[in-house]
Amino acid sequence: MHASPRNDCRRLDVFRKQSGNRVVRRAAPALEKLSRGGSGAQAISRMPTSLISFDTSITKGEAMKHSYLLVVVCGLLLWGCSDRAKEESLQNQLSESQTDRTGLQEKLSERDRYIDDVVKSVNEIYADLELARAKEGKIVERAKGVEGSVAVSTLDTREQLLNNIEEIGSTLKDNRKKIGQLQARISSYRGDIKSLNTLVENLKSSLQEREQSIAQLEARIQGLEATVMEKTKLLQEKEMLLDSQHRRMNTVYYVAGTRDELRKKGIITEEGGFLWGLLGSTTIMASGVDPAEFTPLDRAKDEMIHVSGKIDEILPRRNQEFFAMAEVDERNSDLRILRPDKFWQDSYLVVVLD
Repeated sequence: MHASPRNDCRRLDVFRKQSGNRVVRRAAPALEKLSRGGSGAQAISRMPTSLISFDTSITKGEAMKHSYLLVVVCGLLLWGCSDRAKEESLQNQLSESQTDRTGLQEKLSERDRYIDDVVKSVNEIYADLELARAKEGKIVERAKGVEGSVAVSTLDTREQLLNNIEEIGSTLKDNRKKIGQLQARISSYRGDIKSLNTLVENLKSSLQEREQSIAQLEARIQGLEATVMEKTKLLQEKEMLLDSQHRRMNTVYYVAGTRDELRKKGIITEEGGFLWGLLGSTTIMASGVDPAEFTPLDRAKDEMIHVSGKIDEILPRRNQEFFAMAEVDERNSDLRILRPDKFWQDSYLVVVLD
């Protein structure tokens, strides 16, 4: 235990009052400790009062020696008091430094946790945006396929695409809310970390790009119905035109009847001959016939013509290699077309029956 500064000072006062007395040699060990570097206050505090006695019969020389010794002891006592004060001051400063260091470490740890939390939130939002971008790419590819299609299921596909876009929009809306919360946290933080502000601003820009892209894609999908209907109408018109041309090109006409029937209808007439055509005349198909009197056929499909009666001849005349006639029975006959492309070079046919 160290002697207190108060006790050291009391002992100093005792030596002052007893400056004319002799110090007994029993105090030598304590003084020797002082000479080896011990604290003056500690050495003197260990000198019991019983080690000090007084003698009134000292000489003048002895009094001088005692005075010098007293001066040395007092100096050591003063140095001990000063050293103790400095030690306590340094101890207080060290304690305050340790407290400041602990507080600073806590603040740094808190800041690191805060930054880690913000960066984690930012990475989660970026992951959502990347997922939204991938989904958007798939929708764009499907939209291209729909725009080039006129299938009945196209409108159903359009509704599916709009539902997918709505899901992406909902995700972006949630991310915008998260970004707002991040900005509020950063604003309320007692320190200004510029890198975090920049990070969140870049994140906000990425979100705005995705929102604009999704809005454009939604408008494009909304217009699919009109686009598909317009293309469907154009295709139908084209198909109708092609079908009409095909039918017109493949449609042929025939009529069957006796000579008298056909002559009365103005379908056949006599050409050449003598005596008003009674001799040597030739039967031909009349010009300007009424198409309503004929039955249409499809040259690509209809290869057999069935008539009621015996076939006498056909007009205009064809090469016999292109067709064949056969009697089914006494009242019915068939005309088989062997080479439609050659046979139907004339699109009208008159079958003259006996």
